[in-house]
Amino acid sequence: AKMEITMLKHQESASRTKIWVTAVLCMLPNMSFGAMLAFIAVALPYYTTVNNASGIYMDDEMSSWFVSLNQPIRMSGTLAATYLNDKLGRKKSIFLSSMVMICGGVMAYFANSYAMLMLGSQLAGFGSGLVVTPTYSLLNDVSIIKLRGTLGSLNTLTVNSGYLYGLVLGIFISVAYLPLIMIAPALLFLAFYWLLPESPVWLASKGNTEEATNVLQNLRGSRYNVDPEVKEILGVVTENQDTQKKSVLCKEFLKPALIIIILFFFQAAAGADTICYFSMVIFKDQEIDESLMALLFQVMITAGYMISPYIMSRINRRPQFITAVLCHSVGMAVLGGSHFLPEHPVKAYLPMICLGVTGLCYGLGVGPVPFVLMSEMFGVKYKSEGMAIGMAARCLVAFSQLKVFVNLRTIIGVDGIFLIHSILNVLAAIFVFLVLPETRNKSMSELEDIWKSGSEIIQTKKKALSEHTQNNNDESKSDLEA
Repeated sequence: AKMEITMLKHQESASRTKIWVTAVLCMLPNMSFGAMLAFIAVALPYYTTVNNASGIYMDDEMSSWFVSLNQPIRMSGTLAATYLNDKLGRKKSIFLSSMVMICGGVMAYFANSYAMLMLGSQLAGFGSGLVVTPTYSLLNDVSIIKLRGTLGSLNTLTVNSGYLYGLVLGIFISVAYLPLIMIAPALLFLAFYWLLPESPVWLASKGNTEEATNVLQNLRGSRYNVDPEVKEILGVVTENQDTQKKSVLCKEFLKPALIIIILFFFQAAAGADTICYFSMVIFKDQEIDESLMALLFQVMITAGYMISPYIMSRINRRPQFITAVLCHSVGMAVLGGSHFLPEHPVKAYLPMICLGVTGLCYGLGVGPVPFVLMSEMFGVKYKSEGMAIGMAARCLVAFSQLKVFVNLRTIIGVDGIFLIHSILNVLAAIFVFLVLPETRNKSMSELEDIWKSGSEIIQTKKKALSEHTQNNNDESKSDLEA
């Protein structure tokens, strides 16, 4: 607790301007990621219409692959990012992911066949998988403790903002031009790439202590004393380097990995993905236009994401997620059971109201909290692998539910699907209440200690105290000799 209070108080004098500049730059590729998801949702009804202007027609089987295949492809990008994030660094990895997304968008724009359209959209999907791990890692590494949750939440918000950006423009612009809209934020990132700093944690892990110190000083401001932060970073990095990297079956990796996998399973199965990808189909026969319903859902998610950083800075992760997911469950339950309600003039607008509630609750906690936890729960030694396995789990769950949606709708109907989502949301709340540890306002070393046993923590502290005593003795000896 002493380290937590000391570091929190020490960082109050740090400048935040360049941290925010870094955050904005990191978020631009994620905006292209979100716009790519919007392209798939908007293009789906277009390409399933016979004799559309593109000359590309998709039947049910082709359209199900068009929507769902992006998930495992994105997962492969996330797994590749595990290696690139540590080998190339955060900065170069983000650059590479942006280039891949741009190439995919250009290919989709020039597509004149189903195969070429799939190739372009999946290449962009691979790029979006590459970008997740390095952006969250960099934001976590450059942030002060107080801003860590806020920046992680805003990074997730940017994906949704990109989706909203693509969805809105998709109403007014032909589907043929949407791939170019999709890559515009990534192109803007490349223009200002030179302003992006490298992670001081990554630099320190590669032995570039001087450069890591300079980067941190530049981020925090010239008047800020970076020595305590540099010392903590070096302590964590040195400890990880001194300790031989264990297998992924060790508790330092396995415990947080299992929690993150289950948490992302519940997030992916909450129901937001189903609505995002199939809203144009689900609400086609409603009183209100399906495009407006899709737009409402994204607007409310975005509103929730805009509010969630404020909430994250003031309350713990656990109550934020539990409250949001239970309210989300209520919205899904009403969506699934609205047909059983007696006829009433308000009933026609009930789906719109529930859609707004579920979207808002997703943005307030169901969406952002797991992503923030993903960047906080793994130590430096396992951060890349942990974030990759979390995103891989989410992609697999999303792929499965999107692929079976058409068949499942035939068997139990859309109402049944919404009720299943509602039940899973309740189970998510129970899981978080019983299992999830709290990570808010913890320093880097304290986050490392969450998964260690008491004896390991005591041993680490004894080693640090011994080194500190030895340094003091050496200094005293030098003073006496002088």
